[in-house]
Amino acid sequence: MKLKFCLSVLLLGIAISVFAQPSALKGYKWEAVDALSDEFKEFDDSKWTYSLWNYPPPNIMMESQAFVDDGKLCIRAEKHTDSLRWMKTCRIMSKVQIGYPMYTECRMKAADISAYNTYWLNNGNSENRNEIDICENNANPTNPKTKHGIADFPYVMQSNIHHAVDGENLRSPSNASTKLLSKRNKNRGKDFNETYHTLGLYWENDRNCHWFLDGEYVGFSSAKRKFTRELNIIFDLWSNSWDGFPTKESLDDDSRNTMYVDWIHTYKLVQIK
Repeated sequence: MKLKFCLSVLLLGIAISVFAQPSALKGYKWEAVDALSDEFKEFDDSKWTYSLWNYPPPNIMMESQAFVDDGKLCIRAEKHTDSLRWMKTCRIMSKVQIGYPMYTECRMKAADISAYNTYWLNNGNSENRNEIDICENNANPTNPKTKHGIADFPYVMQSNIHHAVDGENLRSPSNASTKLLSKRNKNRGKDFNETYHTLGLYWENDRNCHWFLDGEYVGFSSAKRKFTRELNIIFDLWSNSWDGFPTKESLDDDSRNTMYVDWIHTYKLVQIK
């Protein structure tokens, strides 16, 4: 059997139970990838590294802003003394890369500030890269002209695929919202700061990514170019003028300025011998 997946089979399995993750096809099984899974009992530097390149101001990435506390990975955005880069925050990246077919999911809660709470995969730079954004939620945007609407963005997962070649970046977005979850889902209509949400990606093949939110299949994106690279998994917290910067008062409040990741589980599809 070729290692190729059929979308209709995937959707059939999901139709049986909307609270199911993707099932492996006959002859295959999901095998846990320990190097890309973590319960965050401590900061495991055999799995994660600090990736401190900077987004545009006001962000400055600092190792001190990512840590493990009470079984959670915490990424905290606080005021920094620099007048240009006045928001100190952090990014962590997996040491191991992975390619398709794979499935990854995490349970996370967004910071209650105007910033992007991100769970994504990447390999490359702004000019040449393969990138999969599972979540880029802003739970408290301050720009009233935000494209999702200032009242709606806190509920939107905001997934995307980016393929950049020689500076030409092609996107394939998907904007699942907790407001559209099934009526029996306990997280229906809850924003990303209100409670923990479980976010999932099934990276099927060289084109297709399937998105999951709180146990439900919420759509897919098809890349406009073929994936050619294995990717690292990344968590970070950052801001941009697109949806407004956080207030400096919100950065002083530790009850609002922290993104939490409870766990991450990652699986590789392998043939049963």
